[in-house]
Amino acid sequence: MHLEDAWSAVFSEAWAAYQDGTIPVGAAFVDATGQVRYRGRNQVFSPKSGSMPLQHTRLAHAEINVLAQASPADRLYEGILYTTLEPCAMCVGAAVVCGARHIRYAAKDGPTGATELLTVHPFLASKNVKLEGTQGVLSAASLVLMTDWILREDSKTAGRTLDAYPAQDARALDPVQEWFRAGRLQAMAQAGVSSDALLAAKESAPR
Repeated sequence: MHLEDAWSAVFSEAWAAYQDGTIPVGAAFVDATGQVRYRGRNQVFSPKSGSMPLQHTRLAHAEINVLAQASPADRLYEGILYTTLEPCAMCVGAAVVCGARHIRYAAKDGPTGATELLTVHPFLASKNVKLEGTQGVLSAASLVLMTDWILREDSKTAGRTLDAYPAQDARALDPVQEWFRAGRLQAMAQAGVSSDALLAAKESAPR
């Protein structure tokens, strides 16, 4: 499938995070001209290597690693913050405080997504942030990565976490868990498969 540069960038980062053994979320900031200016990924459980502003800390979410690259002179309100997963409360707040006024995410995050704060918190609501989610293969691919990671790394609470997914996404979890049982993503990661090939495989998989 053909993706615009922003979505290609965020899924490349999410896949790199998965391969690195950390939470598979990627993000990017696109400026007013449509150029990908900054890109980053979750590095909460990554070893320190100097490749991102934040690593091996609970603050090292994908969106934070993108925002930390911007200078005070950057007019973030003119661009778009992209992420594979609905931002959490920390990332929603950080994005607004840093000036972002347009956020796009691939999949809803039932357990920790907090974009409702953009309408219920007075300060955040006053900024009139435009929020867009997606459907189809972009959402499904993000859920594949997250579900596999949750089942593999957080097995004790996986059931409770997955139960928090929205109903429309929960219906898609059976085939995702089949991928997990077959070790399909792990095999693709070990083989060095690209994020584009991952998306193509998910697009062609039976639903």
